[in-house]
Amino acid sequence: MVTPLRVCLTIWIVASAATAQGFSPTLSGSSAGLPSLGMGSEQPVLVDPQRMEVRQSVTFSAASGGGSSISQSFYQSRIDYRLSDPLILHLDLGILTPISYSGPATQGIQRGAYLLPSVGLEYRPSESVRMYFQYSSVPSAPVGSAGGLPWQ
Repeated sequence: MVTPLRVCLTIWIVASAATAQGFSPTLSGSSAGLPSLGMGSEQPVLVDPQRMEVRQSVTFSAASGGGSSISQSFYQSRIDYRLSDPLILHLDLGILTPISYSGPATQGIQRGAYLLPSVGLEYRPSESVRMYFQYSSVPSAPVGSAGGLPWQ
């Protein structure tokens, strides 16, 4: 069974990969209908690239105290898609990787990458009004272990 979260993650991963490889479709066709891919194609595009913004970041951090220390890296890819003028869909995929850790406060940490997906919907009818709904999943184990993926 395909869950909505798995479908969103699949779309997001495909869109991130296409952006990373320099995929940039041009729009052609009449402005009255759906946009279509360039080069003579009249097939409609499911996602209009002019409404999409993709950002990626990498963060490294370290902390120590109380006899414990930890260092980690965090990669995040974010896609913002404007569904309509006041409505924006946010898709995030983060990968948290503990690099090194020691001490009593780090007893529950396991080696491996943790997948941190989230989906959000932002409604902003004016500059002074903003409503944001978000679903985030925080796994209890790294990817590849039982409980390491949101749908396990």
